[in-house]
Amino acid sequence: MSRTPSKILKERLVKTGLDLIILRLLIEKPRWGYEINMEIRDKYDVYLSAGTLYPMLHLLEERAYVEGVWESERGRGRRIYKITEHGKQFLLAGQKALEDMIERFRTEPKRT
Repeated sequence: MSRTPSKILKERLVKTGLDLIILRLLIEKPRWGYEINMEIRDKYDVYLSAGTLYPMLHLLEERAYVEGVWESERGRGRRIYKITEHGKQFLLAGQKALEDMIERFRTEPKRT
């Protein structure tokens, strides 16, 4: 199966901005890893491997942008992540930086 340039770029952008995407999802409600992955798949048409998603969640937790709490449901545990105040500040700064970059990208003169 060949991937189109659009699909390749979409995957690259999601992986590059994964920290901000995760934080944006956690603003809506606390979520566990699988739920985050499925939401990214549904919204961006990109499926992340566990080796991509979970190291990012751990990094966000180390940086105090998210808090993870183990929850047990019918004998099965899962870690529920929620955004912290520090994470909200980082997300707002990231959104502003992204908006600035998009604006500059749109107004760049076309070169021939």
